[in-house]
Formats: sequence, structure tokens, C-alpha cells
Amino acid sequence: MTIPDTLNRLTRNVILNHPRSWECQLFRKQLMRQSDSSMGGLPTLGGLGVLDAEDEEALTYAHLGNGYALAAEAFTPATMVDRLDTHNGSGDECRFLIEPEEPSGFPGYFVIRKSDVLYIVLSESVKMAYEIVAIETLVNIAPFVTRYVCNRRGELDCLP
Repeated sequence: MTIPDTLNRLTRNVILNHPRSWECQLFRKQLMRQSDSSMGGLPTLGGLGVLDAEDEEALTYAHLGNGYALAAEAFTPATMVDRLDTHNGSGDECRFLIEPEEPSGFPGYFVIRKSDVLYIVLSESVKMAYEIVAIETLVNIAPFVTRYVCNRRGELDCLP
């Protein structure tokens, strides 16, 4: 057992058991457009290769699985709401530690990637959307302990 393995196991236990962890759902963009040819696994536009799923207009989102997310922010000043009981979270990006419900090697486990959409589940009908824009680590020894940099995607929120 190596130090990074131990850190990953410890991080998973903290995320799953922390009182401030949120239940979450993760989704991955799927291209709906069909093409006769492909380049690097993506369909081409005529003879032009598609560089990223962001170049596509016809997208759907496939459910990867459920998990738990824990905010992993360094403290920065933020504007308070009128009731003075919380800040408004108006920052452009935030960081989460995210763990799938199932551990690695079990059915239901999935690997989180850049551009996946994270839904923080507030209730059965209310979910806040974030897009993973970068993956970073604080430990430079494999297997890495990862932290996910996310941008808020309010247009994808699920509200009653």
C-alpha cells in the first residue's frame, strides 16, 4: 500500500461520511449527430474534424451514476445574502471532491472526466448543475488524489 493509495481511501471515507457532503449525479455529453466518417472517435463535419463536444449543437446527456460531492474550497471572501446566514456563491469557479457511490472495481463505478456535468441534489426535484472544467491534484505521486474544478451551469438546473 502506498501513501497515495492510503490518501485516496481516506479521502473517499471522508467524502462519503462528511456531514457537509451532498448526494450528486453525474452525466456525460453524448453526440446525437450521426456521420459517415470519424476522426479520433468523433464524427466529422464534412471533411472537417470536430475538436470538442463544445463544437456540437445536437447533444444529450447520459447518466453515468450517483455519488457524493464535498466542497473543497480554500476560504475566500464572498458577498452575504440579505438574511446574513450564507454567502451567495457568486464566484465563477468552485472545487469539489467527488466520489462515485461504488468503489473502484465494483459494478456501477465510473471515471469522472472533464466536461462531465455534476448535479448537486438538494431535493428530489431541485438539482444544481456544475460542469467540470479541469481536474487537479495536490499530490504529485500516482495514483493521484484528484479535485474537480467546476463552473456553475444554471441553465441546466432542475427546478420544480
